[in-house]
Amino acid sequence: MGLSPKEMQAKLKGPLALLPTHFNDDESLDLGAMRATAQFAVEQMEGKDGCIMIAGSTSEFYAMTDEESLAMIKTVVETANGKVPIIAGTGRAATKLSIDMSLQAQDLGIDCAMITNPYYLMTADEGLYRHFSKIAEKLDIGVMVYNNPSTSKMQIPVDIMQRLSKVPNIIASKENATTMEKAYWMMEEIDPEDFTVCCGIGNIYFIYEALLGCRSFVTELICFAPDIAYGMYDAAMQKDYDTMKAWLDKLIPYHKFIGRCVAKRRIPTTIEQEVGGRATSVYQSVLKKSMELAGQPGGIVREPLENLTTEEVAELKVALTACGIIS
Repeated sequence: MGLSPKEMQAKLKGPLALLPTHFNDDESLDLGAMRATAQFAVEQMEGKDGCIMIAGSTSEFYAMTDEESLAMIKTVVETANGKVPIIAGTGRAATKLSIDMSLQAQDLGIDCAMITNPYYLMTADEGLYRHFSKIAEKLDIGVMVYNNPSTSKMQIPVDIMQRLSKVPNIIASKENATTMEKAYWMMEEIDPEDFTVCCGIGNIYFIYEALLGCRSFVTELICFAPDIAYGMYDAAMQKDYDTMKAWLDKLIPYHKFIGRCVAKRRIPTTIEQEVGGRATSVYQSVLKKSMELAGQPGGIVREPLENLTTEEVAELKVALTACGIIS
């Protein structure tokens, strides 16, 4: 059994470390690589603020069977062995499926279930409220709402999130607000004693949301540049925003590289065009290759996402060297 909801809410500060799911060249699950990545993350995070986040968008959960997701979750939970809290994505498009998956992951020992907005078909406000509240009623651990309009096509309104924040076991949101105005009102209108609003689009967005009192941010950096992640966080907690920006500025070559990758790939979307940062179609591949270049496991992404080309990997190596992440 993982942490209680209140215990978990107290742990929601610092980097929320995104771990990718590792696959072999034939797209089969590579649990040995998962174990190595989880161990590396634990070594960077043990004794510090922060949590490990798995089985979400970065982990390509949508391209995996439930059995594969549960095998990956089990491997990471066993490797962490209680040293770092584990947040696992267990949301599915339907409420019942989300409950079933969440209960199985709870039995494996996760500390918090991250539930995405219902996707594919959009629902009304009251449907959103019922979805999250019914899931929370069935669990003994904390629930994190994954408010991600880029993938779900839905944005949970502030008044609905206020109501959800009062539901027992619902302790936080991974808030992928795409504007600072949305982030401001979400943090302003929700009692932090009830509910923690986490910066869901990390690195660049965190420098703005830290000004609003945000104390945690989702980041891939633990996997290959943990010093930058903790440098940003420590500066934010000291309200030293000049130093925080200096840490963030180290990533300019990396973020510009992601932007160039996105620009070369036309994404036929009905939502706003991406210019980098979120980079929904390519960032998992960038993360895995960054890890490889830093000496960690990496591997491929599953179709229909795209792996980086040989030329792009060489360009990424130049960018990471310019950031001071590799030499």
